[in-house]
Amino acid sequence: MQLPSPMTAKEIAEIAEGQIRGNADVSVTSIALDPLKATKDDMALVTDRQILKFIDKCQASIMVVPHDLDYSKEGQTVILVKRPKIAIQKLCQKLAPPRFYPEKGIHPTAVIDKTATVSESACIGPYVVIGPHSKVGDKTIIMSHTSIGGKVEIGQDCLIYPSCLIADYTQIHNRVILQQGAGIGSDGFGYTTARPTNAEIIYVGGHSSHLSEERNPHIKVPQIGRVIIEDDVEVGSYATIDRATIGNTIIGTGTKIDNLALIAHNCKLGKDCIVIGTSAIGGSCTIGDRSILAGGVKIKDHVVIGKDVVLEGLAGVMRDVDDCEIQVGIPATNAREQIKMHANMRRIPRINDDVRELKDRVRELEAIIAKLNLAEAK
Repeated sequence: MQLPSPMTAKEIAEIAEGQIRGNADVSVTSIALDPLKATKDDMALVTDRQILKFIDKCQASIMVVPHDLDYSKEGQTVILVKRPKIAIQKLCQKLAPPRFYPEKGIHPTAVIDKTATVSESACIGPYVVIGPHSKVGDKTIIMSHTSIGGKVEIGQDCLIYPSCLIADYTQIHNRVILQQGAGIGSDGFGYTTARPTNAEIIYVGGHSSHLSEERNPHIKVPQIGRVIIEDDVEVGSYATIDRATIGNTIIGTGTKIDNLALIAHNCKLGKDCIVIGTSAIGGSCTIGDRSILAGGVKIKDHVVIGKDVVLEGLAGVMRDVDDCEIQVGIPATNAREQIKMHANMRRIPRINDDVRELKDRVRELEAIIAKLNLAEAK
């Protein structure tokens, strides 16, 4: 990636809050996307522990590395940082190109209900729709083609990217970011039937003779709750957060939700949680503070996840999880237990061979004993 202008090691260290080892005046013109393919003109962010094993192959003139790394090479300048990801964050923040947001005020093509209240310092882009009795707070930016229903409350300093859908009665607090296409407040997936379904009968062990071929239509359960998104939450592109059947679906302060995630009705996510892409949380689940759901995690409805839990990628969670657990697999279990289980599974072929050998030896011993018994009988 080309830098806007050449940067010296001293300038980079000031931004990254790092300590220089080497020539502070050396300059670079670009950032290497792959540290192992860097050239003399590059700065390399060598923070991945796997890449650190091959750091001597990096040809960059300037390298940003963890502070505890004992490394030096003639002709290279090293910048030592305590928290590499924070250093990257600061550099990206400094180098970020300007984004194109709508100007302050309401674009002429926006459709604002006469009963809605929009702050004078808000920015409302082209073709935005804001429904009756909704409120938009100070300095909030709402970009093109976003549709906002009735009695929606949006706080201050929010950033809502294009084509977001925010349904009636949703509450969005301050400094919330909705990436493009996020859907907030859609109906929860709630249906019932006038009589027990075949699935219900099978689930409780009913006999096949009790099943019916007649239609048993799904009756929609009205979703009369709402969604509350607290301060400093970010919701990724095309993620969906359903309104509650009764009460509230709540996303706690500081929680970050990745693209294409599903948060079903009546879920309650704690503070500073991470929900990574394509994860799906069933209805009425509770997720404790600071818990992490890696990519593709699926959680059964009504499950309670404790605080500081880590659910590894593709985990299928079927039951409650205690605080501070790390779980993996389908069904999800304690990571250490899962590793032991897989280790034992790898031993099964050898155990089978051992069992066959033991069986053969037992048969041989039985044959010898039978011959001895026959001889004694004679």
